[in-house]
Amino acid sequence: MFDLKLAPKDTRLIFNQQLPFFNWYYPFELEHELLPNPLLPFLTFEISPIKRFAVYIHIPFCETICSFCPFTRGRYNSEQDIQDYIDALFCEIQLKRNIIGQPKIDTVFIGGGTPSVLSPKQIEVLGHAIHTHFNTQELAEFTFELEVKSVTYEKLKAMQRIGVNRISFGAQTFTIRHRELFSLDATVCQIRNTAQMANEVFAYTNVDMIYGMAGQTPDDLYHDVNEALSLQTTTVDFYPLNNLAAQTRMYRMMRETGLQHLSATQRMQYRYNIDNYLRARGYSKINGYSYSRSDKSNQNLIQHHPKFQYHDIVYGYQDDSVLGYGASALTQMPGYNIYNHPDRAEYISRIRRGMLAWEAFGIDECFEKGIVTFPYRGVLNKSRIAWEYVHSETLVALEEAIRSGLVLDREKTYELTYDGWLYYVNLMYYLMPNKGKKWISNRIGLRIASGNECEHTVLDEHPHTDIRD
Repeated sequence: MFDLKLAPKDTRLIFNQQLPFFNWYYPFELEHELLPNPLLPFLTFEISPIKRFAVYIHIPFCETICSFCPFTRGRYNSEQDIQDYIDALFCEIQLKRNIIGQPKIDTVFIGGGTPSVLSPKQIEVLGHAIHTHFNTQELAEFTFELEVKSVTYEKLKAMQRIGVNRISFGAQTFTIRHRELFSLDATVCQIRNTAQMANEVFAYTNVDMIYGMAGQTPDDLYHDVNEALSLQTTTVDFYPLNNLAAQTRMYRMMRETGLQHLSATQRMQYRYNIDNYLRARGYSKINGYSYSRSDKSNQNLIQHHPKFQYHDIVYGYQDDSVLGYGASALTQMPGYNIYNHPDRAEYISRIRRGMLAWEAFGIDECFEKGIVTFPYRGVLNKSRIAWEYVHSETLVALEEAIRSGLVLDREKTYELTYDGWLYYVNLMYYLMPNKGKKWISNRIGLRIASGNECEHTVLDEHPHTDIRD
C-alpha cells in the first residue's frame, strides 16, 4: 500500500509523494466476491433507489493502435467485423432490457476504440436501439467519441439525428516527436477539419489533450495548449499521461529516442502551469481535468456549466449507476460490479451461443463512494451521503483534509480548495478506507512488476510558480 501522508505544514508540499496516474472506478471488488450466477444483479435489480443512470456503449475498433491508450481496442479486417460486433451488442442490449425493463437514463456515452468508424446507417440503427430499449425522454447528455481520420460530415449529421448533443475527439498533442511516440498518424489538418465540422453541427464539443509525457518541455506544453484552444471547442481536457497503461512499444521508442519520464514534481508543475495559463485566457475548471470558457458570475474554484454529466455520474454517489454494453464495458449498480468479457471475439461468440458475456462481483455497500470521488467533481452535496454508515477511516481522512486546507466545509456542501484540486488524484486515494487503498496499490504494483514503467513518485519541495519564469 502506498504510504501516502499529508506533509507537515512547515513545508511547501501537500503530500509526501504523488500517486501514479492510473485509471480506476470506485468502489472495487475482491476476486472471492465473484458471483456464481452472473445474472443475479439484474434479477435483483431495483430502479427506485437509483438517482441517476448513465449508459456506456463500447465500440472497440481502431484504424490506428495508439501506444498510450489504456482502453480495450483492436484493428478490424472488414466491414463485416464491425457488423458482427454491432449485432452482438444489440443482443446484449435486448437481453438486459428483457430483465430490467426500460430505466430512465440521464446520459449516454458511446466510446472506444473509435465509434466514428461506424457508417451513418450503423450510427442511426444504434441510436434507434438506444431510444427503443431505454427511456430517453429526459436524456440530458448524449456523447459520441470521434477519431479524426474516420469523421465525415454525413456521420456527424447521423449522430445529430439520433440525439447526440456532445462530441469528443482526441488530438492528444501537436508536437511531432510525441505524435510519433504515441503512433498518432492523423494529420494536424484532419484535427482542425474535424473541430470545424463538429463545431458547426454541435453546440457542445470537446478535445482531449495529454501532458506530462517523456521529454516534454515547457515550450512543448504551451504549444499544445495554444493549438488546443485554437480549435475553439466548448471544453478542453488536459490529462496526465497514464504511463502504467502504455504499451511496451512506447517505452521502446522512448529509449531509442533518448526521452526520459518526467518526475512527479515536473508533472505537477505542468498541471499548475496549464491551469494558470488557461485561467488567464478566460477558462475555468469543470471537473478533474476539463476546462470551459469561464462564467464571469461564477465565484467557485470549479464551475459546473457546461457539466460533463457522464463523468459526474461515473465519479458520483452510492445511488448513481452505470450500465455498460459491449466488450470490456463495466456496469456499476449498488452492491455489484459487472465486467463484460474484454476479448471482442469471445464477447461475440458468447452472445451468439446465447451465453452471458460478463462476470459479476458482489461488493459491500459503499456509502463513502460520493466522498472518495468528490475531488474529481469538486463539490460534495452533503445531503447525498448517508453519513451514519460511512466508514470511519473515510470520515477521519475527510477531517484531516479539511484541517490541511484541501477541503472547505460549507453549510450544505464540501468544496475543494485550489490545493485540493491540484492533488485531486492523491486526495481520492487518501479518502478511501484501507481496503480500497490496498486494492489500487496492488493493481499498480502488478503493472510495475509486469514491466510497465512509471514516473518517479517522490515529490520535491518547489514553489508553485510558472516554470518558464
